[in-house]
Amino acid sequence: MATSWTHPVRGPIDCPAHRLLTAHARRAGYEARSRALRQPGIHADGAPRTAVFAVSYENPDGGHSGLAIAVHGADTATASFAREQIAAWSTALRTRRMLYVRLDAPQPRLDTAGRTGTRVPGQQPCHSPGPWQACGCPGATACGAVENAARSLRRFLDRGDDVLVVGVPNTPASRTWWDGILPARGRPVATPEQAESLTVPDPDRLAYVVAPGTVVTEAARVLTVLRRRFPRLKGQHPREWCYTMDDLYTAVGSVLAQSDVLLVTGRGDSPVVRTALPQAARLDVRVRHVPALDHLRPQDTDAATIAVLDASADERVRRQVTQVLDGLGPASHVHRQVRTTTPAPSALAAGPADPALAEGRGRPAQGVRDPAGIAAPTRSLAP
Repeated sequence: MATSWTHPVRGPIDCPAHRLLTAHARRAGYEARSRALRQPGIHADGAPRTAVFAVSYENPDGGHSGLAIAVHGADTATASFAREQIAAWSTALRTRRMLYVRLDAPQPRLDTAGRTGTRVPGQQPCHSPGPWQACGCPGATACGAVENAARSLRRFLDRGDDVLVVGVPNTPASRTWWDGILPARGRPVATPEQAESLTVPDPDRLAYVVAPGTVVTEAARVLTVLRRRFPRLKGQHPREWCYTMDDLYTAVGSVLAQSDVLLVTGRGDSPVVRTALPQAARLDVRVRHVPALDHLRPQDTDAATIAVLDASADERVRRQVTQVLDGLGPASHVHRQVRTTTPAPSALAAGPADPALAEGRGRPAQGVRDPAGIAAPTRSLAP
């Protein structure tokens, strides 16, 4: 498999997608290697020692890219496979736009149990045995949302309140949190319809917490109904909420609304993929799972706009697929990011130029909140 080769007319040809051909050849049982292809040699009788099957295209900014497979001239079976591979992937060469959701590492969070400015210590392995926390943040992130929700739940229960757990968490680690709080008598309220039909023994002793991993936009709809029906409802302070899943929901929805196909790369269970699959179904976006590079097919790439999201924590396969698609025609790469910040009141008073406001330091959520209490996400597009 050629990493580069020389066309007799076009000159040097780069092959960013050579790993794709190598992966498919090895899956088919062939011994395949990737290296630069030199000029094929010729036998004394004039027959070529090497047969080369190739295709190339011109890049908009100059130069050429393509695909090439070299096989022994006498190996007709391997030559047939190489010819079929080049013919198949030739149909996939086209201009395309690639959309990604960039995961932003949250800022350090405030532990609201202490005085203002007290930092939450870094998560210990026992708090998040997997790569993700229950709120959707990466496992190594110092996010206090999970601990704050559990603390508020215990505080309300100790006061004798009937405690509602608002929202539908949808993260890989959310089940662990649910299993821990349900025995503590927290009552789930997942939808506005459930909130409308809810009956309580004493409306004056009613409180709520927001389940970590819930999309805040959806939790707000439930709380609107609860506050209308139970005006004396008490609750967890909103600065303790985590907006990671809300940001992912907004970013993923924006990306899928523009996409013809969604490629889910890698193996695993990530918050971004959990967020994407239901939205893709609602938007009728075709979904293709690519756990490894040798699972990518020409028909999976036959689209003008492709969203690529990874199911793993390291995104290794996503990076491989990105490089491959960069070698299957001129590509534009767009990263969509939504980041919510909740600045301290002192930062708001200081104005937007204050570094604490600009960076969103010291709060358990990410987002600027307007006077109506609605998260105002900021969006960043990077080519």
